[in-house]
Amino acid sequence: MTRALISIGTNSTRLLVQDGERRVAAESRGTRIGTGIGSTGALDPAARARTLEAIDAYVAIAREAGAGEIDAIATSALRRASDADAFGDDVERRVGIAPRILSGDEEATYSYLGATRTHDGAGPLGVLDVGGGSSELAVDTPAHARAAGTVRSTQSVEIGAVRLSERHQALLGTHALLGAERAAVEGSARSDAQTLLLPFASAGTIAELIVVGGTAFTAAAMVAGGLPDGAVLARADVATLIDALFARDLEGRRALPHIRPQRADILPAGLLVIDEACRLLSVDRFTVSESDLLLGYLTSPAFRAAAFAKR
Repeated sequence: MTRALISIGTNSTRLLVQDGERRVAAESRGTRIGTGIGSTGALDPAARARTLEAIDAYVAIAREAGAGEIDAIATSALRRASDADAFGDDVERRVGIAPRILSGDEEATYSYLGATRTHDGAGPLGVLDVGGGSSELAVDTPAHARAAGTVRSTQSVEIGAVRLSERHQALLGTHALLGAERAAVEGSARSDAQTLLLPFASAGTIAELIVVGGTAFTAAAMVAGGLPDGAVLARADVATLIDALFARDLEGRRALPHIRPQRADILPAGLLVIDEACRLLSVDRFTVSESDLLLGYLTSPAFRAAAFAKR
């Protein structure tokens, strides 16, 4: 059966339509529903409207693609928003789907299950999901996770590309960051990220790291020339990208190949989060995967149970 899942993330609202192992359709819009939540605690009206518009469009696409089951999930922004329930009610009234707000541990688990769905590695494997509002780390062996339907170790911390950018607004690209100014801004942002990512240091030895999310996928496209899925990046590649982005203002960043305009402002912050996480995990390189939270949830018993309950 063809199934569809809408994911309402802090930076992007995405759609995945899947028929068994075959991807039927995938869409992403930079709706940024997490705009300003760190300061106001509530959803920004314009961001709310953009997200509802994307959901309307995605339901139409999913139905056109023949999806017999459609579900929706939400992550960090709606975990934090004081008006998340009201937003969910609006979604249900418009399209008949009530988004399920995942916990951080659930988000980590489904990201792991999606990224390792066809992975045969025997050693402990970590999956790092750097999103807009939060970052998750899950560690297990793929065989155990698939058999159990869960993951031995999961952690979620409230730091992501949007949140770090809003806390350190000089990262957003109003002008190029050079010399002493760059050192001060980057040092402050890295210190903030280090503090919030510190729980990841307890993850233990990881034989291999897979990184998912828009920041990682964009970085891989820039390094690998538009073929990001499965690309292997070194921390040195991340450092080179950070240098290139800091040397440009926002328009200069948008002119670089493979950067979506709506991601150019938050990409440096996302890369800093990835780099600091790798440092804490003592990892020098990582693999980027297109398969992530959406595939993990869409193919899980949780999706099937939710779809059954709506029949």
